[in-house]
Amino acid sequence: MEEAPNLYATLHIVPEATAADVGRAYRALLRRYHPDTLPSRTAVPIDALADRRKLQQIMDAYAILSDPAQRACYDQQQQRSSPEPARVNTVREPRFTSTHAQPPLRVGPLQWEPPPRRCS
Repeated sequence: MEEAPNLYATLHIVPEATAADVGRAYRALLRRYHPDTLPSRTAVPIDALADRRKLQQIMDAYAILSDPAQRACYDQQQQRSSPEPARVNTVREPRFTSTHAQPPLRVGPLQWEPPPRRCS
């Protein structure tokens, strides 16, 4: 049986992160993995399937962690599955000091389905 991924590790945040931290991490990872923001594919060979899977994991993690009810449910499931909460590597993505350092993120249409709800 495949173990479910740690959603906090997927977004590179700690379980104590605020909603604003979740949003910042999500946007930073979208800039990094979204196909519209990647360099030309002719310059660097990129595994498009792996990028697509990673992007899907990021979007699924954000869908759960951005909703307070689903996040509480996920946290309860994590506590039941392991007696000691798993710690995530606290190395964060580099922060940009200027708001003009990068162009604004523009996302086109994606084919996405929310993950199934497990808690009631």
